[in-house]
Amino acid sequence: MNTPIADFLDSYQRKEMLRLHMPGHNGENPHDITEISGADSLYETDTSSGIIAWSEQIAAKIFGAERTCYSTGGSTLAIQAALALLKAQGCKTIAAGRCSHRSLVSSAALLDLDIKWLYPQEYPSAAVDFGDKEISGADALFVTNIDYYGGTCRVENPKLPVVCDNAHGAYLKFVNKAAFGREYLHPMEFGYPVISAESAHKTLPALTGAAYLHFSKGTDYSRAKEMTALFGSTSPSYLIMESLDKFNGRYLADPDCVNRACASVLKLKKRLTVNGFTLRKSDPLRITLNARAWGYSGQEFAAQLRSHGTECELADENYVVLLFSAITTTEDCQRAGISLELIPRRNPLPLISYPVIKPQKEISVREAVFRRQKTIPVSEAVGKLCGGIQTPCPPCIPIIMPGERIDAETAEALSLYGVKTVPVLE
Repeated sequence: MNTPIADFLDSYQRKEMLRLHMPGHNGENPHDITEISGADSLYETDTSSGIIAWSEQIAAKIFGAERTCYSTGGSTLAIQAALALLKAQGCKTIAAGRCSHRSLVSSAALLDLDIKWLYPQEYPSAAVDFGDKEISGADALFVTNIDYYGGTCRVENPKLPVVCDNAHGAYLKFVNKAAFGREYLHPMEFGYPVISAESAHKTLPALTGAAYLHFSKGTDYSRAKEMTALFGSTSPSYLIMESLDKFNGRYLADPDCVNRACASVLKLKKRLTVNGFTLRKSDPLRITLNARAWGYSGQEFAAQLRSHGTECELADENYVVLLFSAITTTEDCQRAGISLELIPRRNPLPLISYPVIKPQKEISVREAVFRRQKTIPVSEAVGKLCGGIQTPCPPCIPIIMPGERIDAETAEALSLYGVKTVPVLE
């Protein structure tokens, strides 16, 4: 039996029990339960028994991990737990790419971690240099495996503990690298100890909030459940856990599903290129399309797509990102192709250059986040200290960090990114 959580929920529904327990809908959604007898507990430290522990063990085997913990709070919860584990092991400073997800910044505030920022060549790229000089003074590394445009970042032979934000790359474990790109590795394929936080709901058929915390060989996961419990709800969703559990069974029954989806997306990429679209290099389940080469801003292009029945994942001034999944079909890609080709071509526009700003840090992230602050227009913020985590969503990458001084260049960049107000310290 490959789906112990789903099997238990089916069995409990068939019993038609009088539900004198939470949640208060009394079974209107029959698979939404609490930790009743036999249902196990997500934060139970004993990994030898119980339906959740059993399901996690199946997932670990599928992903090639030494240990896998489920998260019902998305990759954010997984990142918080991973960094808390490092904190408990003595970590004080993390070296990370500047274009990291806001969950890193919020974790740093909660855990009082310092971040040594490494700057990419362009925003919002994950690719930065993790050389010895760049990471000097750091106790651990935070790597983003797949960024929003579909780029990747690599660290070779790290000498420090590594936490990987693989939120967009859970599916990569199942990809035929020879067919779809050898550079797109899953963290369990890196070849060195790594803790990986990754969303299931982004590219796998799972509910929003479903995620994994994977530990490779050579990592310490003895307190993993303790740290996920530190940040996670004491009422984790069984519906989300069931969706993770069901993916196990789905993959084991059809292990080539991901490669079929990648093949369909690759076919669409080739079709679009032949028809004159300009695509940025991206991972196998993503198409990053240069909208300005077609004569539109990304937002204008997205509106055109919407009018033809297709909603994209992200649109900015330059690009439109189409995010596919492990169960994308040939028909899905054909429909996407039709929606794209219905958009009339116009005279091309030059790409807008997004500046990579390097504001001056004045105080720690933690001190700034928990100080009194107020929100003011960006035009009035020059000279003030940023107080909150200011980020457009998506891609949830902060432009300026709490505790940094807002100068004229930063204010201009914030305006370019569409940010109109910013929290500052009083």
